[in-house]
Amino acid sequence: MRRFWWLLAGFCLVGVIGDHAGWSRALVFVLSGCGTIPAAAILGRATEEIALGISSRELRRQRALGETAAPTTVGAKVGGLLNATFGNIPELFIGLLALHQGYITLAKATIAGSVIGNAAFVLGLALFTGGLRNGAQRFDAKEAGHHAVLMALAVSALVLPSLFVASTHSHGVLQISVVAAGLLLAIYVAYLLFSIFGLQGGRAGTGRRTTFIEEEAEAVGELGDVTKAWPVKWSCVVLLVVTVLVFFASEALIDTVGPFTRSLGWSPFFVGIVVVPVLGNMAEQSSAVFLAMRNKMNASLGVASGSSIQVAVFVAPLLVLASLAGHPLSLVFNPIEIAVLALVVVIFFFVSQDGESNWLEGLQLVALYAMAATVFYFVPGRLR
Repeated sequence: MRRFWWLLAGFCLVGVIGDHAGWSRALVFVLSGCGTIPAAAILGRATEEIALGISSRELRRQRALGETAAPTTVGAKVGGLLNATFGNIPELFIGLLALHQGYITLAKATIAGSVIGNAAFVLGLALFTGGLRNGAQRFDAKEAGHHAVLMALAVSALVLPSLFVASTHSHGVLQISVVAAGLLLAIYVAYLLFSIFGLQGGRAGTGRRTTFIEEEAEAVGELGDVTKAWPVKWSCVVLLVVTVLVFFASEALIDTVGPFTRSLGWSPFFVGIVVVPVLGNMAEQSSAVFLAMRNKMNASLGVASGSSIQVAVFVAPLLVLASLAGHPLSLVFNPIEIAVLALVVVIFFFVSQDGESNWLEGLQLVALYAMAATVFYFVPGRLR
């Protein structure tokens, strides 16, 4: 990783200092936001290095036992899970801090924006750059279809409470949201048991589809092939320090989002659904694009769709349950968010059907995201 990324991450620290020193609110927001981009990239690199360390240790153990070395062992998949989870730490921190201050609109928009951004913008950018460099690219349609089904399930849990409110009334919507959050977390735990610990029923390994956790592990391995490995202890220290830095930078963002949006005339809804996900998803963006350019489309799709799934089935329900301690958060989104979420799932489903992608499909996904972002810009919204 180049040195200027480390220097740019210092903007986070400067923004935090400015937040406590009473600097201009708009300046603090810009400093914290700009610093979050390289900080998220460093955070992603640190988790990748830890995952590589876990995978390497597992592979060495296999070779020592005379077994065939496999990249999708339990150790590698735990590393993939670590990489997928910490890739969404900025969104989780921003959501929790927004809830703490009662910024419900911002928290909801961050959830929807992260799902939409990863499944449309990140994936579209990966397909576009990979297609320009390699031409038509092939991937496993069954694996991608598995992701599409899981994404549809996750988005359904985000949409159903909204449809309930639209068709009847708002009474009981919080209880429905809590039940949906609990079910999503249960599904997430079951998915981890299925994908990491091999609780698949029947004859294990017979006709089994690869999961996004395994593809995260594959992605980490691919990235590790062309980067100089960090010592595991150093990776853990970097992960801890940058995580703390991202937390305080997120706090500075939340403290200043009100004055910043008022000074530019932007709505908090637009900041939450477009600006924050773009800042927080830098690690996924760079990884997915890099893998697509190396013609590793299964891993690239796993990173992009896996991050959307992670936000929907882990971050969103966690925020709902955490909100019960203060400002309750329901899974009720406005019609535009619902429409775009549904479009993203449908388009992802069609993209995954034929097992082949090209730069035009990527450009169309990016165009869809740009159109949605333009609409989001003109949607009014309040912080609370």
